[in-house]
Amino acid sequence: MKIKERILIAAGLFLFFFAVTYAFWQEGEAKKIPIPKAMAPDKHCVESGEYMRSSHMLLLDKWRKSAVREGERIHVAPDGREFEKNLSTCFQCHGSRGFCVQCHFYASVRPKCFECHHEM
Repeated sequence: MKIKERILIAAGLFLFFFAVTYAFWQEGEAKKIPIPKAMAPDKHCVESGEYMRSSHMLLLDKWRKSAVREGERIHVAPDGREFEKNLSTCFQCHGSRGFCVQCHFYASVRPKCFECHHEM
């Protein structure tokens, strides 16, 4: 092998090693993103907190279908409380669209709600 080829191979191996291990050389800790909290913690949601964290999108889709297609505009919670089926009900405790955006950004998902519904 010629000297030029050896230098190129060595340089290529060095660059490969550098690229593969670069992330491990970085100092510091990963930044933690705070989990968004409800605006009014003393109030109770329309369903349990666990259910809302995992399945609120199913509830909102069910609300949309029943309100628009069947004319049912009232949701009765398991404890008997009644709520209107719209985003204003959510915003009474969670503030505004900003809460939704913050949670969805944290979870790295893109909600479709605001394609039709604007800031309330």
